[in-house]
Amino acid sequence: MIRSIKFWVGLSILCVFIFSSFGFALFYDSDVRQVQLLYDDNKNLIGGAPFEPSLMFPLGTDPLGYDISQKVLQGAKFTLIAVIAIGVFRVLFSFIVAIPFAFYLPEKIRKGLDQLLSSFYFIPLTIIAVFILSPILSEQLSAEGEEFFLYSFTERIGLEVIILTVLVVPLLGSMIGNMMAAVLKEEFIEGAKLLGASRWRIFTKHVIPHMLPKLVIVWCQQCVQVLIIFTHLGYFKLFFGGTDIDFNPMMADPPKSLSNEWSGLVGDYYIQIHANPYIALGPIIMFGVAIYAFQLIGEGFQHHLQTRHYKKTNHNRVLEKQILVSKTKSSFDFVHKRSA
Repeated sequence: MIRSIKFWVGLSILCVFIFSSFGFALFYDSDVRQVQLLYDDNKNLIGGAPFEPSLMFPLGTDPLGYDISQKVLQGAKFTLIAVIAIGVFRVLFSFIVAIPFAFYLPEKIRKGLDQLLSSFYFIPLTIIAVFILSPILSEQLSAEGEEFFLYSFTERIGLEVIILTVLVVPLLGSMIGNMMAAVLKEEFIEGAKLLGASRWRIFTKHVIPHMLPKLVIVWCQQCVQVLIIFTHLGYFKLFFGGTDIDFNPMMADPPKSLSNEWSGLVGDYYIQIHANPYIALGPIIMFGVAIYAFQLIGEGFQHHLQTRHYKKTNHNRVLEKQILVSKTKSSFDFVHKRSA
């Protein structure tokens, strides 16, 4: 049982966001409230959209009068579930790639590949993702003037998840492979080899239990990185699930998200940040809270591992002292009885 408060606080924040978003879809059919004009009890006009944050509109409204807090609530499930899924796939496939990297490659070749792959750390993943995802997520215009997507909504989501996963598998696989190779150099692994343990037994009984706690922390780090990439893609108008583009040459509406996920809201409202700063502030705050939640989960789990090791060490020391005291007492009693 994990007793870290940070871990449970971070997990609770994510669960509240996700379950509230599903509850909004279940009970309110994801119907976002729209108020363009506001009147008092005497039917006098009080104001018009966009409204500033208030008790009625916690995060304000956009220029069309849509409640930003409800938009954020509607898009929470798409954003967070996609981030969690991409983080899991990244760690899972990277771990699979790391197995032959650590077990079968000679150390010289492994170090050479590690140096080669490390050069890709200086290439921003966002730039690569923008070039690959642009034709997938952006709406197209046919020769007949019809707007269309190259792929369906489900296919766009699947392709984006796959691409954002594959982009980091070589780098992350190399990093996990180095961690696994360091575990294989431990003394208990050498002892298992001397006792005749096979590679499969060493992997299942020693490497996996030793690597799993570290992989949880790596997963938290990857989820934070995916959230940051989502904000960058939102700035480039590449929204999760697709970008609806208006091709009207006279008075085109700005690109908008099809699912109200958070990166789409940031991209929608970013151009209005100078005129109405609070409009983009809501989705940005939600991104910050989600990043903070994943960091709390990682820090809490790491603290749990450290305290667990500390408690085990103290427990072993107490047992050693008790055994030593019992031995001393037993030897004293034996001499006492013999002299009697």
